[in-house]
Amino acid sequence: MNKENGDAYLRAWHLIFGVATGDAMGFPVQFYKREQAKALNVTGMVAHRSGNYPAGSWSDDTSMTLAFTASLCESGRLDYDDIMRRFSEWLRKGHYTPGGRAYDVGRTCFSALLRYSDGVAPLDCGGQAKIDNGNGSLMRISPLALYLRKEYGSDAFANAKAFTPVHNVSRLTHAHPIALVGCDIFVAVLLSLMDGTQKDAAVLRGMEQVRAYADRRPEFKSAFAEYARIGEADFSLLPESKIASSGYVVDTLEAALWSFLTTDSYRACILKVLGLGKDTDSIGAVAGAMAGIYYAGSEEQDIPKEWSDALQGQGQLMQAVQHLAERY
Repeated sequence: MNKENGDAYLRAWHLIFGVATGDAMGFPVQFYKREQAKALNVTGMVAHRSGNYPAGSWSDDTSMTLAFTASLCESGRLDYDDIMRRFSEWLRKGHYTPGGRAYDVGRTCFSALLRYSDGVAPLDCGGQAKIDNGNGSLMRISPLALYLRKEYGSDAFANAKAFTPVHNVSRLTHAHPIALVGCDIFVAVLLSLMDGTQKDAAVLRGMEQVRAYADRRPEFKSAFAEYARIGEADFSLLPESKIASSGYVVDTLEAALWSFLTTDSYRACILKVLGLGKDTDSIGAVAGAMAGIYYAGSEEQDIPKEWSDALQGQGQLMQAVQHLAERY
């Protein structure tokens, strides 16, 4: 394996396992209030409290990420009908799951897939109301960073055309500008991290790129304002009490970025997510993607082996890694 192929494999592994590990660590803590989540003191893979999901089980975040990855890699392009078909296979047939059945399906994603089954065009399926700004597109969009990197280069968002694929992939389920801008910021940060940028600088760079795009488009300028404090110099200094951890896309992105910026390893980042409570699986998936890429190759800071080894569905995860590495 030459260096280029080796680097592609490492990026793909740390992205997919970063998402899945963060998701699986957060899934058993999901919906607990902050004080309850801290009292649980989860430090490793544990079974879901319902008893139906063994330790290492991942939820819709990873399932939809794998479905999206499969479409990207097998088609070699953005085929929005194919992506929605695979999402439907996940929902209806349990594909891309560790246990053969879909669970933890978000309201907005479910509604979008119902529209698709009724014959609505893929890019018209996503919820367009302000109430539709959950984190269901944010949590699954991370593989798009690899696609954009190949298509437009490591500084993809210097090209305004790179924003369109991000918006279209989100629009399949979440079409409101707030959700679209959240995905812009997340993907922009991931691209900067893949380029070797230090994490604080990567966040600021991502925010500036998205701001420059949004400032020229009224429909996105007001949406970007919802995320404004992420770009402030003291964002990482905010106390935990100022960080919300709900499924609202702005809360999820802020919580993931704050957890990432205020820690110095993948382990510490995910444990901080767990201490926030509420939507810990989705926040874990988003933070896990960033921390997985950023700490790749560091023996002490990388994804803990005892966590990644405990994941269910290893074959499915490794297949996604291999396909991404070969294609992107």
